[in-house]
Amino acid sequence: MTSPATTLDAAGPALPAPSPRRLRPWLVAAAQSAACLLLGALTWTFSFGDALLQYNDDPPPIVLAFHGIDLLLGLGAALVIGPSRFLPPGRAHTAVHVLLALVAALSVWALPAGMLALYRIGTRRRLGLSIAVALAMAVLAAAGLWLDAALRAPTPAVIVVVAVLVTALLAALPLLLGHVLATRALLMTALRERAASAEREAQALEGEREALVRERTADAARVRAEERTALARDMHDSISHHLATIAMHAGAMAYRDDLPPEQVRRAAQTVRDAAQQANRELRTVLTTLRTTDADAPLATVPSLAALVERCREEGQDVTLTWEGTDAEELAGRPRTTVVALVRILAEVAANAAKHAPGLPLEVRIAREGERTSEGHDSKDRVVLRARSPLPSEPVIAPTSTGHGLQGLQERARLLGGDARWGRRVPARERTTEDRTTEDRTTEGFFEVEAWMPW
Repeated sequence: MTSPATTLDAAGPALPAPSPRRLRPWLVAAAQSAACLLLGALTWTFSFGDALLQYNDDPPPIVLAFHGIDLLLGLGAALVIGPSRFLPPGRAHTAVHVLLALVAALSVWALPAGMLALYRIGTRRRLGLSIAVALAMAVLAAAGLWLDAALRAPTPAVIVVVAVLVTALLAALPLLLGHVLATRALLMTALRERAASAEREAQALEGEREALVRERTADAARVRAEERTALARDMHDSISHHLATIAMHAGAMAYRDDLPPEQVRRAAQTVRDAAQQANRELRTVLTTLRTTDADAPLATVPSLAALVERCREEGQDVTLTWEGTDAEELAGRPRTTVVALVRILAEVAANAAKHAPGLPLEVRIAREGERTSEGHDSKDRVVLRARSPLPSEPVIAPTSTGHGLQGLQERARLLGGDARWGRRVPARERTTEDRTTEDRTTEGFFEVEAWMPW
């Protein structure tokens, strides 16, 4: 659909006609006819008075007839000019108003109606029509002067030329005014239509944006729910392991009455430790859901090294270092913490392989202590930090939704920790405002940090 603003040229569209079904346009039409009637009568009175003075109040019959025809033409033009505003742009509109303009060239009474007709012709914004009407009026004015000279006295040629030029100029003024005002009105209409169209597009874009936000929110909620479910499955297996340990040692103590006291104390200690660990993990698993899907083997501390080796076999340059702890010490922590670290490392390695292929990935697992404002240790935590350089050239990778990072953050939060990620540019503090791995620069690193209570 072409906007009217694209066709505002010399032969562009005209203003639409007012509706004849409303009262106000009819009042305007009546006022126009009345004004043309009164102004035309005043002009005709001056013209007829001049004729009376010239012939000493006894003009010839031909002069009286000429003024009588002038009066009739003026009355007809004044009565027609008002209702003719309801004619829609087209041939009828052009024919009526051209006729009124030409009548004004022969009738003094019809001059006001002719000026209004010329204005309406100008609103048609047709340059050829405007020039033709102005020339036709000039020719008719010259003919009228020739006829007046035949009835009265010869008119000098200079006066005829001046009169023709003045008639053409007077005709050009309302034509130009109509053209300018019509162009302005059409331009304002086009601008309003463009503004309305832009508003509709903005509303549509806002609706699409809200739908996209809702979709992303739903996806994020789904990812978190899946991560909770996976975590529940892992903790279910871990708790089952602890319960099996309790049952085995308790059964041994129940059926073996010949055990020495030291061995009985060790078995009781094992039962107590397993029960306490199961109790801690049970409080976490009560906040999650259990699925009926086939369960994968539960990850252990050796799974971290196995994952690193598998990545190296696939061509990744992955290094794993320990700070403040080691694999043996980590094996004594809750199984859910170990499983979470394995899952987070797997996600980080997958992202590095996808978005920074061939570049090294440095992974550090550290035991750190949070400190209070007084500087005393308040609570230890295990932290996994992974860093890989940003590629110097754009990498064509599958579209990333960030769900994997959201999932590892949800897993860390369910265990009482958190996760963050973002770009780190040299000589600047690392920012996490942009949490996607797609927006990269040509220098710096992309870092992921996840921590959980020790």
